[in-house]
Amino acid sequence: MLDRNKTFLESLNFSALGFSKFLKTKISRAPKLVNLEVTKLCNARCDFCDYWQTRNEERLKDYSDLIKKIDPLVVMVTGGEPMLRKDIVEIIRQIKSASFFTYTGIITKGDLLNLDNARKLYDAKIDQIAISLDFLGDRHSENRGVKGLWNHISELIPEISNKLKKTISINSIIMDDNLDEIVGMAKQAKDWGANISFSSYSVMKSNNDSHFVKEETEKVKNVINELIALKREWKNTIVSSEYYLKQIPEFFQKGYGPSCNAGHSFLTVTPDGYIKRCSEMPAVCHYKDFSPDFFNKTDCKTCWFGCRGETQAPIVEKAKELIGL
Repeated sequence: MLDRNKTFLESLNFSALGFSKFLKTKISRAPKLVNLEVTKLCNARCDFCDYWQTRNEERLKDYSDLIKKIDPLVVMVTGGEPMLRKDIVEIIRQIKSASFFTYTGIITKGDLLNLDNARKLYDAKIDQIAISLDFLGDRHSENRGVKGLWNHISELIPEISNKLKKTISINSIIMDDNLDEIVGMAKQAKDWGANISFSSYSVMKSNNDSHFVKEETEKVKNVINELIALKREWKNTIVSSEYYLKQIPEFFQKGYGPSCNAGHSFLTVTPDGYIKRCSEMPAVCHYKDFSPDFFNKTDCKTCWFGCRGETQAPIVEKAKELIGL
């Protein structure tokens, strides 16, 4: 979704550049999406992720050459907690300057984000700031192990919307624990002036199956059907594609998703510049040695994360949503 303060001509130019880059990635076979882990350090204590146990790491100071080498359509800056990098604004500038078009976002839990550094990120031409949300209310703070997190983001998100005229994105993982709150999260995002996307919980990250939806298949179907109905009604609030959403009940029922295109349509880069098929696979080469044909076909079907599902959505389906069919 384009930010509300873009003029019509800016929007046309943005779309034209994006389409040109899309064609370029198709011809060069570059990945559509790179998840760029700029740090694995984190000040949260989530039980579905073990990155916060990291104590020391090697990092690149400049990611410009990496982005030029891979040349993806989209870069999502992730962690760990990427806002722990004091040079995070400069990293965004590096990414944006490496190509004529790279849609660039950051995923953060939001506790280290404020109006001032959000403004600096937008001034560096970031396209999207996404804040993770697991639950409504203080349970979210408890789940992340960050005191006052819910209060902070519930004040900050509408503040950014009202004062900076920018649209924050909410990222929510569908879990057994929060199934009753998923539709409420979508409504809360709309009330905040934000948009929201969903992903499906996987045991891959920490081998913790306690959050995986095991016995609520009909309930999942009902939740997804309601999300799709609201998506059609609201147009721009729920940004997950219908293609992706419709696969979620089957994923939880079967325990695995469709065939994966990791290493081709998307990949992950570690803080020190090494390439992985996805965040849960081992690093296999330095970015300087990467080429579009480096990886063979992926056999894994274990997850149905949004980052892979959306990159695999049929172009026809995405086009229909863009034009409102």
